[in-house]
Amino acid sequence: MTGRIDYLGDALQVAVERARAGAIDRRQLLQLGALFTAAGIGAGIDPAKAQTAAKEIVFAMWGGDAEAAYQKVWGEPFTARTGVKVVMDGTGPSPGRVRAMVQARNVTWDIIDGGVGTQASLGAAGVVDEIDYAVVDRAKALPGMDYRWGATVFVYGSVLTFDSRAFGGKTPQSWADFWDVRTFPGKRVLYKYMAGALEAALLADGVPLDKLYPLDVDRALKKIAAIKDHLVLWDTGASSQQLFRDGEVTMGQLWHTRANLLQEESGGRFRYTFNQGMLQPGVMSVPKNNPAGKVAMQFLAAMQDPQAQVKLLELLGNGPANPAADGTYGEALGKKNPGHPDNRKLMVLQNADWYGANIIPVTKRFLDLMAS
Repeated sequence: MTGRIDYLGDALQVAVERARAGAIDRRQLLQLGALFTAAGIGAGIDPAKAQTAAKEIVFAMWGGDAEAAYQKVWGEPFTARTGVKVVMDGTGPSPGRVRAMVQARNVTWDIIDGGVGTQASLGAAGVVDEIDYAVVDRAKALPGMDYRWGATVFVYGSVLTFDSRAFGGKTPQSWADFWDVRTFPGKRVLYKYMAGALEAALLADGVPLDKLYPLDVDRALKKIAAIKDHLVLWDTGASSQQLFRDGEVTMGQLWHTRANLLQEESGGRFRYTFNQGMLQPGVMSVPKNNPAGKVAMQFLAAMQDPQAQVKLLELLGNGPANPAADGTYGEALGKKNPGHPDNRKLMVLQNADWYGANIIPVTKRFLDLMAS
């Protein structure tokens, strides 16, 4: 989606920010590069074959600080292992650009950072390849996350986040509390590009967690309209944090990585809950007729190593997508991981089919409502 700031890019930006702030050291930041080197070995990439199959991989992502971070943690280790250069294109792989590139038979991207809705919509349009599950291991994704046109390499979540000092000792625990502006006063913040907002509205309106999809858009937008004057929108992970720091909002729906950072830096003043959160897969897709060919799938497979994913959880907060990682990390990390079984059962998995069919027109309706 045009203007979308991708979660994975934000997670890598978090790592850079944490290193700058001294929360993690340079050695830990460099471990990200090392873990993906190890993942390449574990995935069985043959350097000689990779070198003859492609001279470079172009990874289309969303720019910003993530561009340099992607190169450090993925590009440089992969190049060292295989001899294949990884080039970051930070201009943003919007669905329209992907379609135009493939239809013009002028494909320059090999991997695109897009999400579940993007992989579904582009797959239906015939412009991305089906994931080769002879290379990418279907069993190395959590149940329901082995998508036809996208490989899940980690999980994250959109969660209820709040200022514990704002409500006289009362603690919000659900989206019904988010909508209760009398008991829990103050401005609220939602993601500008809608993912998670409709689910939150419907849960606040009494829809059970397991009955959300297909989303009742009219009902959800009506519920959002009821508190529109209390809402502001965030468009980057950094801005979602800053709204809390500046005291502009008392509650919000944030990526869990940003919510966790807020909790840590505030000494527990800002808190979050996985209850009624949305579990979101970190998904990568491959455009049809991409220049690097099968090496793109090998690159995705390298990201499935469970030990690498646990290290990613430790450093960035991204939850492992590989079930083999369960039980290999401690309780403290488990509490931060949306993919941990105890947290996953409290959440709803983002529905790829619904987002693939509806993300563009429904996001426009959401933004029109908020601008009205």
